[in-house]
Amino acid sequence: MSGNTLTRNTGVAADEDGDVVFSNNDNGRIDSGSSSSSDGLRKGGKSGVEVRHLDDDDDNSNEEAQLLHSDSEDDGLELDELTSPDSDVENRPFRKSKSRQQGRKRHRYCDWLWGGPAPSKTQRIEPRAWLLPRLQAGLVDVLDCLFPQKWQKGMLLVGFGIVWMLTVVVPVVLTKGKVVADGQEVKHLGCVSSLWGGNAECGLDGRLCEPFGNTSVAFRCPADCAGVKLLNPRWVGNQQINYRAYVIGGGEGVYRGDSFVCQAGVHAGVVTDKKGGCGRVKLKGEYYRFENSTQNGVESVQFGSYFPMSYEVEKVEGCGRGDARWGQLIVSVGLSLLLGAGTRSGKVMFFGGFTGVFLHVGLVSDPPDIQVMSGRLVQELVGIMVGRLLPAVFVMVVVYWAIGRRTLKDVDEGANWEKTLLWMGGLWLGGLTNNTFEAWIPISRLEGHDLRQQPGAVVALVVVVGVLIALGTLQAWHFWQEGRLPKFLAFYAGAIAVIATLVVMPGLELRLHHYVLALLLLPGTAMQTRPSLLFQGLLVGLFINGVARWGFDSVLQTYDSIRGDGQYGSLVPDVVAPFIETLEMGVKQETIHFKWSALDDVARLREKIEGISVLVNDVERFRGWFTETKLEDMVFSWPRFRKADEYFRFSFVGEGGNTLDWTEAGTWFANGTWSKGVGFYKI
Repeated sequence: MSGNTLTRNTGVAADEDGDVVFSNNDNGRIDSGSSSSSDGLRKGGKSGVEVRHLDDDDDNSNEEAQLLHSDSEDDGLELDELTSPDSDVENRPFRKSKSRQQGRKRHRYCDWLWGGPAPSKTQRIEPRAWLLPRLQAGLVDVLDCLFPQKWQKGMLLVGFGIVWMLTVVVPVVLTKGKVVADGQEVKHLGCVSSLWGGNAECGLDGRLCEPFGNTSVAFRCPADCAGVKLLNPRWVGNQQINYRAYVIGGGEGVYRGDSFVCQAGVHAGVVTDKKGGCGRVKLKGEYYRFENSTQNGVESVQFGSYFPMSYEVEKVEGCGRGDARWGQLIVSVGLSLLLGAGTRSGKVMFFGGFTGVFLHVGLVSDPPDIQVMSGRLVQELVGIMVGRLLPAVFVMVVVYWAIGRRTLKDVDEGANWEKTLLWMGGLWLGGLTNNTFEAWIPISRLEGHDLRQQPGAVVALVVVVGVLIALGTLQAWHFWQEGRLPKFLAFYAGAIAVIATLVVMPGLELRLHHYVLALLLLPGTAMQTRPSLLFQGLLVGLFINGVARWGFDSVLQTYDSIRGDGQYGSLVPDVVAPFIETLEMGVKQETIHFKWSALDDVARLREKIEGISVLVNDVERFRGWFTETKLEDMVFSWPRFRKADEYFRFSFVGEGGNTLDWTEAGTWFANGTWSKGVGFYKI
């Protein structure tokens, strides 16, 4: 056997007669070139391979050869050396290193934990016998019989889409078109439209909001206005109100001029919350003492002093049809279910459902809150809707390609109705967020200030986050079964890193709008399970509601752009104790005089303060400029014109003439005494 050499790297070993050839191939297996190579060949572990060769024609047939594969640097071993009496290789123990065995166990465990089971299990929805799979596939089978050709199905789909669009657009034209009442074109109002702006928006003495009386305006309101609430605190005299309807007075049929007109119409019973309707506002001028009441599901606020504008609400005949959103909803939901149950194509179901629900939300259930003459309303709504639909479709193309097709493509037709009810049901739940989740969850905006001031918002957020974690864990388990958990975790790690970066951007606020939340959570539904169908439909609906209602608002905004009429967090004037002057000249005449402490120049320059403003009974009555008079030299005097409580608030005027934060209200009572506001200024 001298000369029989096994070389591991080249994989060739042969004796002089060429009878036997051994090959050590790439995967560690040793093969024989003879016909009986399987006899006596055995694969060993990584630490050693034992080779036994028997040859009947060889005198040395009983000779054994043992090859020990070690980690030595030798590239080849002589068989004579391995079988010689002097060699101690046969005496070496055939076992693996304990540490190496433990390492391999850990490696296999990590592979299983990180990469999922082997083989991986692709999630598929299997029909359930008790849910009648043959019946669920019935509509698809019928359509295959009636329209066997592909082009026929295409024409059927086009016709179906036209019918669905007409069921949305025609009622919109009939219910939101031009209306003329008593020869006057009716003005369409939003749920938060009013005749008077908040704080100082109407200017000095309210001149920007004239006339105050002796005129009337015919209006039309949409449905669902009774539940609209303030999202920033407002002062009504010495009361601060928030997260409630903004209707002041009405107990005696007269409303303060800054009340939301449509809510006042519901409160008065002129329009209904279910269908909206038309009415007429009759301005009455200045009015004293607005009594509160609760009527038709709307609770009003009392104001015990006078205000320069007031109005009554009366019915208008010939308004036409009321808001038909609930009837249209039934039709649209039925058509969407018919579409889903009648197609095998996930693509048709995804984009058909998306487009139909987008049209419904943008034109019917939650259109933009605009104030325009009724003859232009439909054109305005269609223009806004189309401008938002086109970019939304491009986003959904990417979503379907990356996510939706994994969920909707090739679903067994025996589960067709299950697929339709889960995905389309979730789509409508998300699309009607203004009537579903916003009504159930007391979170108006995901912004720190709002969460702190809205009752129950923090608790609700904790519950929502807990539910999301539980659902995310369920989805992660399914990803683990498919062997895609690392990609799932990598995406969300990257998303968290991006969000953390945006949060610390100086001077900007991160806004997680409806559509942003939907896009962040949608990747977690990229699999074919029943929960994924429901979650994906709901998130696509949430995306629709956000974009159709508000558009693609920026995720990064300045605080001023999202503040609205909320607080800036700015300085407020430091009011010196007022001086009340009383003159007895036949008739008692009282006057109250206000002064303010000096303003530090550094603070004035930092906040760009240019002047000061004073509200009396929520109407601006004084505005002074520091370029004319220093703050500490200014005096505001207010004579009493009637025996009534009067409420005073003060604010600095910033750059561009905009008022900054207001103090709380101080009260000059009818009996001549004064009470300061709490917490904002010193006396």
